[in-house]
Amino acid sequence: MATHSGVALLLEQIIATPLRAIIDAQSESAKATVEFLMSLMREEEGETVPETITIQYEQLIQNVETRKLEREKQKLIIPLLTLVPIPYMSIDEAEIEFDTKIVATKPAEGKAVPIYAVYTSKATPGVDFRGELHIKITARRADIPEGMAKMITALSNPLVTAGEK
Repeated sequence: MATHSGVALLLEQIIATPLRAIIDAQSESAKATVEFLMSLMREEEGETVPETITIQYEQLIQNVETRKLEREKQKLIIPLLTLVPIPYMSIDEAEIEFDTKIVATKPAEGKAVPIYAVYTSKATPGVDFRGELHIKITARRADIPEGMAKMITALSNPLVTAGEK
């Protein structure tokens, strides 16, 4: 159904298409997060373990028997996951605003009445604003999932230090 302003679409298509795009985007974001996490892991003896960095340094430690300070080599093993920000985006709310002009309806027996509309501009002069629809959905970044936060905490707490003489 064509009009002077463009092609008329079912109102449900106008509303559902951006919502489907948001769902698809969130799915792609989740996949990218998993890929990122897996890039910081390695297989070791049939198990997936986090990649780590090892920092070696010397520390002065007092010998309990002689009470003298002695240099002791130390190793700090840190999971890489705890050092880098994890890209995570979850759409909590989405804000999409557009105006439509209802151009036709098609009565159907026993069903919802299909409504056809076209996108319009707020600044369109001479547009009859009766029958227009304004939709607003809000989007923002959400907190990381609880499981991911627990994993990071678990990996952060037991930072391994090993003394070597």
